[in-house]
Amino acid sequence: MEASMIQTPEQKMAPISDYAILIKKMRLLRRLTRQQAEHFFDFSFKNIEKLENGRGEISLEQFKMFQAKYGFSDTEVEALRSGRIKATDDAHSIRKKITTDKRENRRFCHRRIGRECKVLKELRLQKDLDQYSASKNCQYGEKVIGFIENGRIALTEKKIRHIVETYGFTMENYHQLLRQPLLRHEMIEQCRSIIGQMDENKLRIIMPMLQSMSHS
Repeated sequence: MEASMIQTPEQKMAPISDYAILIKKMRLLRRLTRQQAEHFFDFSFKNIEKLENGRGEISLEQFKMFQAKYGFSDTEVEALRSGRIKATDDAHSIRKKITTDKRENRRFCHRRIGRECKVLKELRLQKDLDQYSASKNCQYGEKVIGFIENGRIALTEKKIRHIVETYGFTMENYHQLLRQPLLRHEMIEQCRSIIGQMDENKLRIIMPMLQSMSHS
């Protein structure tokens, strides 16, 4: 064997960098497989795997790109680094695709709301459909879309495509939304939460501003 192919003990034991650990934990917290995460970037999931496993240097600029795409603030990154935000290192925590017809409608005992569930909800809302109407349009049982959006039913690529196209969108539309750090309905939910915590005086200040912006 050529000397260049022989790894030294130091090479074999080289620790995975802090950046590599963090980009993996951020992905897992967003409940994304590497195949799903690649839609955020201009490179394949194999490059993501390589970086997460420490087989490539990650610059500060590259790390900031991962941070922005996954939608984490600097404060959240520091909390993740210090352990105040917990994230598993186990990739099996991400729901695997269920590919057989027998299991594709299997319901989960616990909610597993992945990014794909949220994107399907966003597409439904863009068409101004309630969950029951959406289920009917997709020729599902009346509660199926609700179960899907709440992470109660496993999703396959076939099922995602069927729902997306039934809503009148393309898979390109779906993947564009998948790359968005925050969807419209998520921003609305966050705004409602913030407004709900305000006292009356602050509400009286921002209400005219919101009314003005809504009519602009």
